[in-house]
Amino acid sequence: MNFAELARRSLELGTGSALSLSALGVPAGWPFVGKMYIHQYHPQAFFDGAGTWLAVHDDVVTARLNVEALVDEVAVTSWRSEDGRAFQRRMDAYLADLRGIEIRAVVTAIVLYTAGAALAAMILFQFLVAAAMAAVALWVLTAAVTPLSLAGARLLAMQCLVKLFEGYQAVESLLNMLLHGCAAALSATVVVDVAYGAAHSDHSGLKDLAAATFAQGPMLVWGTANRVERDLTAHGLGGRHPGGGLWSSSRAGAPLPNGLPQLAGAKAVDDIMTGSQTITGRYVPEQAANGSYSFPWE
Repeated sequence: MNFAELARRSLELGTGSALSLSALGVPAGWPFVGKMYIHQYHPQAFFDGAGTWLAVHDDVVTARLNVEALVDEVAVTSWRSEDGRAFQRRMDAYLADLRGIEIRAVVTAIVLYTAGAALAAMILFQFLVAAAMAAVALWVLTAAVTPLSLAGARLLAMQCLVKLFEGYQAVESLLNMLLHGCAAALSATVVVDVAYGAAHSDHSGLKDLAAATFAQGPMLVWGTANRVERDLTAHGLGGRHPGGGLWSSSRAGAPLPNGLPQLAGAKAVDDIMTGSQTITGRYVPEQAANGSYSFPWE
């Protein structure tokens, strides 16, 4: 079983536990469902990407060493004319570019490994939370033999689930901080490289960055729409208006209109079964051989 499958199983177990708890008079399990729906990841993709970037690093190191050996052979011939000095300056700049690629490749690989490990850890933690919810549901069900014990079990289960959800939110906040840090590290690597080139009158990096960003435009738009659909579905699963972030409103915490949570639940089941969002999942931009994406009018 891979991590993506474990994440799906965690959602299924958590949803079943929330349903059971709700039927037993303990609705505190529902806030977990929306969270678990959001945290459906595929860490292996990050590990594979990191491995690819390490392979790029190794290839560039090999190329740089070969070029340095060739340049050293030329230098041995005592090529001290103006052409020779110009050649040496050009090769020094080229070798510096190769070293820059090596550094960026290593940083990217480290960031991808870190992000993948963090997502894998979150999936494992989420499975443990779902298992704890199932244990609480089983305990409340066992306590239902008498009305008196059931009342006490409901109260204690509510308290346990509230504390568990607080811990879940704390871990989620740490994950978000780490992932934002990874994104910042990648951004800083690109910005430093582009800024260094621009400071030395080399604007090719800036032009390449602008062209690459434009080429990824359709995927950026689609990714934003996909994120909005996912978040709205998660809020629907929670059954209440969101109380913070982008989707906060004056009705924060108020129950959603009847039918919306059920609709969100049906949609979430379809999302999990198909492996993609119901609406935006149908319109994934096609990627060209060069890595760019086509705009609708092209």
